[in-house]
Amino acid sequence: MAKKNANFLNFLGAPAQRALLYELGITKLEDLSKYSKQELLCLHGFGPSSIPKLEAELRKIGMQLKE
Repeated sequence: MAKKNANFLNFLGAPAQRALLYELGITKLEDLSKYSKQELLCLHGFGPSSIPKLEAELRKIGMQLKE
């Protein structure tokens, strides 16, 4: 299932993982760059503490969240 391909989400809590996987269909880190902080924070189960973690992971691959 998609979760196997989304190991980069392991540092997030389960509600945030579910929000990204099942509400947005995100299976790759690169997919996050299509969304802004505000869009992510509107997801059920996704909180502000997840944003810095995602931004750090994106920086590692030279990407960022949408402005």
